[in-house]
Amino acid sequence: MSRARKRQLGGIDQMPSGRWRVRIADPVTGARVSIGTFTTKAEAELAFAKALTSQDKGAWVAPSRGRTTLAEYAPEWLDTRLTSRGEVLRPKTRELYDSFLRLHILPALGDTALSRLSTSRVRSWHSRLLATGPGPSTAAKCYRLLRTMLNTAVEDGLLAVNPCSIKGAGVEPNEERSIPTLAEVDALADAIRVDLRALVLLAAFVGLRRGELLALTRRDIDLLHRTINVRVQRQEAKGGGHLITAPKTDAGRRRVVIPASLVPELEAHLERWAGSGPDGILFPGTKGGPLRICVWQREWTRTKAELGLPDVRLHDLRHVAGTLAASTGAGTKELMHRLGHASPRAALLYQHATAQRDAAIADAIDAQLAAGRAAPSASVLRIADR
Repeated sequence: MSRARKRQLGGIDQMPSGRWRVRIADPVTGARVSIGTFTTKAEAELAFAKALTSQDKGAWVAPSRGRTTLAEYAPEWLDTRLTSRGEVLRPKTRELYDSFLRLHILPALGDTALSRLSTSRVRSWHSRLLATGPGPSTAAKCYRLLRTMLNTAVEDGLLAVNPCSIKGAGVEPNEERSIPTLAEVDALADAIRVDLRALVLLAAFVGLRRGELLALTRRDIDLLHRTINVRVQRQEAKGGGHLITAPKTDAGRRRVVIPASLVPELEAHLERWAGSGPDGILFPGTKGGPLRICVWQREWTRTKAELGLPDVRLHDLRHVAGTLAASTGAGTKELMHRLGHASPRAALLYQHATAQRDAAIADAIDAQLAAGRAAPSASVLRIADR
C-alpha cells in the first residue's frame, strides 16, 4: 500500500510505550480515529488491512459511535423520525412507538451497544417476545419498529449492517374473525344509546373508521347527493384533549355514497342530535363538545354485553361494509376507494374518479338490505387496512 493512501486513510505509528497504534479515517466525519494499539507491527498491519477491507465493503463503524446503546439512540430517532410524506410523527403514532420501546424492546435490548446487536441476539429477543409477550401481532409490530430504527442507524453510520434479517418476523398473522350478521348489526344499532345509532349504521354500511366518524361535521353530509365527504379524522391526545388531523394517507380522503335507506336515519340524527351550524359535530358528547372515546367505548361495551356479543369491535362493522360492497361485484379499486385503503399503487388507483360506480355500489347494498338483511357471505374479500 502506498504512503499516499496511508496518509489519506490513516496509518500505523509507534507509541512512546512501544506499542503500535492504528488509525483510520472515519468515512462519516473524515476525522482519523484510533482502532486500537497492538504489541507488534505485524499485528497492527493486519488490523489496518482488515479495517480498510471493511470500509471498502461499507461494513466499518467507528468504535466510538458503535458504543452508542439502543436506549441512547431511540429518543433521538423518535425526535427526528419523519413519515413517508416528510411529516413528523403523529402524536398517537409517537405514543404507540414509545409504548413498544418502553414495554417490549428496550427492557431486553436497551443496554446493548448498536455495534453488538447481532442477528442471533435479535432472534433471541423476538423468540422470547413471541413466547411470553403480548401476542404475535404486537411482536411483529415491535420487530418492524426495531428494523426501521436500525435502518436509520446504518444510514447514520452507527451500525454496519442491520441485524433484523429474520425472515417473516415482521409479518402479522392473519386474524380470523367472524363478521357480525346484518341481524346483529341491527340489534346493536337498536340497543345502543339513541344518539349513537347513526354512528353504528355508518360504520357497518358505509365503512368509515372510528376517527373518521368522530370528526364528521354537518358540512361533510350531503343528503341531496347521498354523500359523505371524509376530510379529516379525530384522535385523542395523551392527557386528554383531541386532535383533528388529515387521514394518514391520501386514500383516506374520499367522498363516499350513502345507501339510500340510511338517508332517513341521518335526517333524523341531524335534526335532533348533531351540533348546530355547518361545523356542528355530527356525533357530539352529551355536553355539546366532542364525544370522548372513553364515553363511546363504555357505551359500546355495555351494548355488546347486553346482546351477548362481547367480542364485536367497531372495526368489525367496517368489515361488514367491505363484505357487502364486495358481494355486489365491486372491483378491488372500487373497494379501496370506498373504504379508503392505501397501497403502493395508490397514485394509479386513485387518479380516476369512481363516484358513479360508488353510487351503484351503494344502491346494490340498499337492495341487499331490503331483501331480507341476510348474513354476509362466508367468502369475504379482505383488504388489509393501511
